[in-house]
Amino acid sequence: MRALLETTEVRVRVHDLLPRYDGDPAGPAAGAGLRMLAGRPTALQRPVTGTSTVDLLDPGRYVGVAHLVLTGLAWRRGGDDSERFVAAVAEAGASALGVGEGLLGEVPADVVRAARRHELPLFAVPADLPFHEISARVAAAVAPGTGPGSGAGSAGDGAVLRVLRGLAEGRPLSEQVEDVSAHLGRPVRVLSATGRLVAGPATLSEDEADDVVRSGARATARGAAGPGLVRLAGGAVQVRAVAAEDPAERWWVLTDAGAPAGAGALLDALAGAVAVHRRTAAPPPAPAGRVVVVLAEGAWSAQALADALGDVPHRVQLTSGGTTAVAQARPDLVALLRRRLSRLEPSLGARRLLVGVSRGEEEGEDAVAGARRALSAAHDTTADRVVVLEDTRTGTVVDLLRAVPVPERTAFVRSVLDPVLGDGELLTTLRVHLGHGCSPTRTAQALHVHQNTVRYRVARLEELLGRNLREVADLADVHVALRLHDDLAGPGGRGTGGPGGPGRGAAGPVRHGGAPQ
Repeated sequence: MRALLETTEVRVRVHDLLPRYDGDPAGPAAGAGLRMLAGRPTALQRPVTGTSTVDLLDPGRYVGVAHLVLTGLAWRRGGDDSERFVAAVAEAGASALGVGEGLLGEVPADVVRAARRHELPLFAVPADLPFHEISARVAAAVAPGTGPGSGAGSAGDGAVLRVLRGLAEGRPLSEQVEDVSAHLGRPVRVLSATGRLVAGPATLSEDEADDVVRSGARATARGAAGPGLVRLAGGAVQVRAVAAEDPAERWWVLTDAGAPAGAGALLDALAGAVAVHRRTAAPPPAPAGRVVVVLAEGAWSAQALADALGDVPHRVQLTSGGTTAVAQARPDLVALLRRRLSRLEPSLGARRLLVGVSRGEEEGEDAVAGARRALSAAHDTTADRVVVLEDTRTGTVVDLLRAVPVPERTAFVRSVLDPVLGDGELLTTLRVHLGHGCSPTRTAQALHVHQNTVRYRVARLEELLGRNLREVADLADVHVALRLHDDLAGPGGRGTGGPGGPGRGAAGPVRHGGAPQ
C-alpha cells in the first residue's frame, strides 16, 4: 500500500510538513515546533494523507496508511513496549511518528532506536503543542486545493478548511454545526452515544433519537461502510458514526438525506471536530441542592453515565469495581437514564449495564445505601441487558428506622451483633434461622447441614450475643439489628435467608464488602 502511494501524485510529503512546524513563525505556537529525531532522506519523501492519534500498545488497527501518527506515550512501561509499538505503527503503513514530550519531558532513547530500526521518521512534539492543532494543520495542508503549489479550492473545500481552522482555534461545536448547516442548506445535528442532543436544532423526538442511535449502532456492528440511512416520520436522515475505541462511546452526526454533492468530505471533517469535542468538552456544572446517588457496575460504565447525564448537573468518579455519580435530583431522572442508557444496548457486546439510583428524599450515606440496594436488585434481573432501577421502600420496619441517623443505626447494629459480624458462617446461620421461623429442621434443610449442627450454631450464637433467641424481646432486637445491618451494607452485605427472611435468594456464602467470607 505504501509503495502504491509513493508512486502516486500526492499533495504533501513528510518534508513538506516540516517547515510548517520547525522554525516557521506561522506555526501553531510561537517558538514551538516538531524536532526531527530519526529519519533517512528517502523516508522524508513519503506521502502524508492525514493524522492518527493513538495511545494503545497495539495501535495497528487505528493507524491510517500514510498518516503522521501522534502519541503521548501513555502505553509505555519500558523498552520492550517501545519496540512493540513502533513496529506496529510501521507495519500499519504510517509515514511518520510524532511523540509528545509532555508525559516524560523527552522522547526516550529506546523509542528513537526502535524508530531507526524500522526506518520510521520520528519527531519530538513539545509539551505546549497540542496534537489537535497538528491534526488540523495537516488536514488543511492535505485538503484538495491546499497542498504545495496548488491553487484556490472549491467552495466545498473552503467549508472543510473553515471546520479545520475552527477546530484549531477552539471554536464551540455549536458554531461549527451552524456553519455546516448553513453551507449545506439543511439541518445538521450531533447526538451523543446515548442519543443526547449535543448540537443542532432540537426537533428530534425521543422516539426518533431511539431509532437513530439504535439503527446506527446495529449498522456499524454489521460492518456497514459509510453513513447509514434511517427513515423517520419527517423524512430520511443520513447517520455518520464518530468512531471511538469503545463502540458504546460512538457519537453520531445527522443530516437530511439528499445532501448536495461534496457534502461527504465536509461532514467527515465535522465528524473529526466532534471527536475532538468529545474528548475536550468542559465538565458539566456541579449539582446543588437536592441530589441523588447513581451507582453502576464496571469502570467502563463511567463514560456511559457521564454521557447520559450530560445535560444534568453532576459529578462522576470511578470507585472500586464501578462508577459513582452524584446528580441533581429531578422527577424524571430515572426515566431519562433508563431511556438514554437503553440506546447503548446494541453496542455493549457481551456486557450488561446495571445501574442503581437512590430516592430523592435520601441523603448522605442513606442515599449511597439506597443506590446499592437498587444496584443489587438490578443485578438480580436476568431479562434485560440494560437495567436502571430506583431504590424502593421495603414495606417493613426498616423504612421507619431509616429516619434514624446512620451513626446511631450503625452503633445499634454493633451493640447487638458485633461478636458475630466477623464470622460468616454464624451470621449466615442466624439469617437463615430467622428467615425460617427459627425452625432447626427447615434451617438445616436450607443450609444442607444436620439439625444437630444448626442447634450447635444457634447455641453458640446465643452464647456470643448474650441473647436468648426463644425470648421475644431478644429475638426482636437481633432481628432488627440484622435487618439494619443488611440495609446499611447494601449488595455486598446481603445475606442468603430463605423466603420471608431478611436475606434474598438461596442459602449460600455471605459477602461483606464484596469479599467472600
